[in-house]
Amino acid sequence: MDIKSILFYAAEGSASDFEAQVKQLEKRRLKNVMHSNLNESSEKIDEFWDTKDEKGRNVLFHAAITDNLKNFLFVMKKRQIQKETLHFITDYNKATVLHWATQYNCIKVVRELTQMFEKSENSAEREFLYNLILAKDCESVTPLHIAATKLDTKILRMFIESLRYYPAASKLYLTVQDKRLRTPIHYAACKVNLEAIRILLDQNYGFLPDQRDKTGVIPLMCAVGVNLPQALPVIRLLQKKKPVSMTRQNRDGMTALHIAVAARNLDAVHLLIELECSVDLVDNEQRTPLHYAAEHGYPEIVRFLLSQGARNSTRDNIGATPAHYAAQFSVECLKIIFEESKITEVNDNENRSCLMWAVCSGNIDVINYLIQREDTPKRAARDKHGYTALHLAAMVGNEKVCKILTNQGWSFSERDNHSNTALHLASGRGHTDVLRCLVSSGAHMNDVDEIGRTPIFWACMGGQSHTLHCMIKDLSFEWRTSGPNSRPVSDNYGRTALHAAANAGSSACINVLLNIEQEDNFLSFPLVGWLDINGETALHEACLVGKFDCVLSLLKGGSGINAFGRLGRTPLDCALLPTQGPPNKIIIDHLKSESALTYYELKNAAAILFQRCWRRRKLIRAIRH
Repeated sequence: MDIKSILFYAAEGSASDFEAQVKQLEKRRLKNVMHSNLNESSEKIDEFWDTKDEKGRNVLFHAAITDNLKNFLFVMKKRQIQKETLHFITDYNKATVLHWATQYNCIKVVRELTQMFEKSENSAEREFLYNLILAKDCESVTPLHIAATKLDTKILRMFIESLRYYPAASKLYLTVQDKRLRTPIHYAACKVNLEAIRILLDQNYGFLPDQRDKTGVIPLMCAVGVNLPQALPVIRLLQKKKPVSMTRQNRDGMTALHIAVAARNLDAVHLLIELECSVDLVDNEQRTPLHYAAEHGYPEIVRFLLSQGARNSTRDNIGATPAHYAAQFSVECLKIIFEESKITEVNDNENRSCLMWAVCSGNIDVINYLIQREDTPKRAARDKHGYTALHLAAMVGNEKVCKILTNQGWSFSERDNHSNTALHLASGRGHTDVLRCLVSSGAHMNDVDEIGRTPIFWACMGGQSHTLHCMIKDLSFEWRTSGPNSRPVSDNYGRTALHAAANAGSSACINVLLNIEQEDNFLSFPLVGWLDINGETALHEACLVGKFDCVLSLLKGGSGINAFGRLGRTPLDCALLPTQGPPNKIIIDHLKSESALTYYELKNAAAILFQRCWRRRKLIRAIRH
């Protein structure tokens, strides 16, 4: 017989079958006594009794979880298991036999275990029973927690009866808490077990109807999250025991009404409102239940809350109304809010409208609904950053929304507070499809921002090498002037796109620009040597930001290693004094290995060289005379 099959017989076999199988297996093991010493034989028998399943449960557990009392008692007798040691016998998760017997509602085994100790008048033995009932697994869950989840409350009543003489019974609620600080009442509420809650609250064990767990959740919050009809009497009971529990908040500031709305438990929402729960309660972010209903897209709850006095004018900590959240997720909820509230449009703290929220989330249905209303949104409406709806669509990279907006009259030439067009924002985030859409619709490719940067610069600043390549090669964005003496396009400070790529630390963009320069071969002067108004190259920028891969790419492209400008610093000076963080030692060592000098060293070397030339010239003149 396979040793694992003993677990099956312990659970499912009759007492006689189990005993027969045990004897048969023991005989088979003992047959080898002649061929092995006694100690080895004893160890093999112990191994047989200690056979465990994948959860660490041996034969005693398997007999218990099937409520096979005869086999359970047989194992205890055969293995001489003392009742006082039962709470030390655990599975891999530290759960005892009583945990599993309670979990499977094994009333006979549980009754036998409790009566084993209750028959004795010895207080020490009762202590062992308390230890067994209150034993904690690896999550600090006790059999009492598990019993509270069972609709059949027989086991729970047994435990309560067994604990009637428990020392400091009035503070039992402090002892019976799992790792999340949840009591059996929390567990009963999660299973909407009305009878179990009544039993626990009616006893003198100190269980509180509004006791908080680690995250501030009370039993009422557990109950309202269960979308079942049997949750309603549980809610009524918990509210009756502690009316103020309806205003209790968890760690996030959510009340029972917030949670009921989030769980789409309309019956619970109806009941809580009937019990005079306020519809204007707010969480830590100042969001009301109406915000939750709108965000989750529950039109029936939105309609009911509005009928009970909820207002769309309530704003959260970013100034968003329920209509803003509805605009993100549910056109049906938005319609209800607009119709019931009789409003046209509202803006948040960023001055963003519902349309802008819909654009950011890509909700096409809401966008079409808002555009087709009588009070259609203004095409030039801007948020506090100067972004129009088209700017936002370009930023999030939604090509379909961009097409809708451009077809509906949104202008390509509108600029934000820094004079950026939608093209600038799309290129900086690498939204190549949006760029194609905007360009094909007529957007100006060479518009500049407030400091003269074209979308090409923004692609470099965003490190978008693929987008940069497509812009130049496929969409014909200008990166250099045309005609003879061609020069790279520069901003108001004389910086080229290569400067921008180096400043952003994008070696990929640097390589794209250098490769395109090599293919075109039109520049009158190498791109790596182009100077800004301070007389500095892209290599200076790369050293200032401490990007070694950019430094290597620029040096490979032929950048002057000792170039300096009006600020009197070489690339090595920039590497020694970066704009942020400590100096990059790898860059410094590499530059020095390539004969790089600081401006001071370069000036001294030039002075020495000049003096040598002057002395030599003076000597030659003396010889001639």
